[in-house]
Amino acid sequence: MAFITINKAHFFHNLDLLCAKAGGKTKLMAVLKDNAYGHDLRTMAELAAEYGLLRAAVKNIEEAESIADLFEEVLVLVDHPTCKTLSPSISFATHSYEALQALPEGASIHLSLDSGMHRNGIKEEDIEAAMALIHAKKLRLKGVFTHFRSADELNSELFWQRANFERAKLKIKAIAQAYGMPSIAFHSCNSAALLRVSSIGSDDYARSGIAMYGYTTLPSSIASFDLKPVLALWAEKLSSRILKQGERVGYGGVYEAKEDELISTYDIGYGDGFFRFDGFTPVPMADGSLTKGRMSMDSFCLGGDAKKVCMFEDANPLAKQFNTISYEIITKLYPALKRVII
Repeated sequence: MAFITINKAHFFHNLDLLCAKAGGKTKLMAVLKDNAYGHDLRTMAELAAEYGLLRAAVKNIEEAESIADLFEEVLVLVDHPTCKTLSPSISFATHSYEALQALPEGASIHLSLDSGMHRNGIKEEDIEAAMALIHAKKLRLKGVFTHFRSADELNSELFWQRANFERAKLKIKAIAQAYGMPSIAFHSCNSAALLRVSSIGSDDYARSGIAMYGYTTLPSSIASFDLKPVLALWAEKLSSRILKQGERVGYGGVYEAKEDELISTYDIGYGDGFFRFDGFTPVPMADGSLTKGRMSMDSFCLGGDAKKVCMFEDANPLAKQFNTISYEIITKLYPALKRVII
C-alpha cells in the first residue's frame, strides 16, 4: 500500500535553523494549515510540540480543534466567525471590519493588517474604528499581524511593508494603552521573510510554514539555506509483466515498447493527489527511473519489478516539470495515505 515517510531528523534540523533566525523556540509559530502542507496535521503538530514550539496556525476550526491540546495557542487563519464554544487556546484571524462585527462578544482574535498586499486586513486609516469596535465588543485582542507579498523576490517591497507595519504598530499600541488592553503580540515574518531578514525586530514571533517542511522560494541570489525536505512519497508494486516489442501500455497506449521489457504497475495515481501526467513526457522518480505511459486514477507504470519505489523525496524537480511550486506538489497529496515517521 502506498505511503508517505516523514523524516523527523530533517524536520527538527529545519526548526533548529528557523528558531535560530527567529530568536528561540518561543519566537516561532508553526504554520500547520492545509493538513500541515500535506504532511498530516496531527503528526506534524505532535512533532512540533515535542520540539518545544508553543504556537501553531491552521486553516479552519476543524483543524484547530484537532490539535488544540498540544499548544498554548492555535490561530485559525481562514475560517469564518462562529458562535460555537471553542477551546480557550483557539484564536481567530480577523481580516475585515465586517468580520469583527460578526464575532461573538469575548472572542479571542488576531487582527490582520493590510500593510501593502491588499488581499486581507484592516487598512491603516481604519485602525481607530477597528480598535473601538474590539473594545466595545470586549474582544480579546491577542495578536496583530500582516503578510508580505514579495518577501521571496529581489526587490525592496518587504522592507516597505515592514515599515508600514511598524507605523501601524505604534498606533495600535497607543490605542490599546488608552483602552487599558492587555499586551498584544505582533507578528509579520513568513518563511521567506524570516530567512531573509537579520532579525524579526520588535515582533514577538515569526510564522513559518513551507521552510519547516524543507523548502524555500527565495532565489539563491538573495540567500541559500540548508533546508531538508521532510516528506517522501512511496508507491508499492501491484503487478509485473513482460511488455512485448510493439505492445502499448495504459490509457491511449501512448507508450510503446521498442523491445521486450519488464514493466510493473504501482499503486499511486492522480486520485492520490499526484499530478496527472499524459505519458508523452516521462516523469522521473527519486532514483531517476522514468514512468511508462499515462498515469491512471490509481496507478502508473515503471520499468523493472522493484517492490516499492520512491516517487519523490524533493518536490522541487516535480514542481519545475509541472510548472508550479513545491507547495502544490505536497499539499495535493491524499490525506488518507499512511504517514510513517522515520
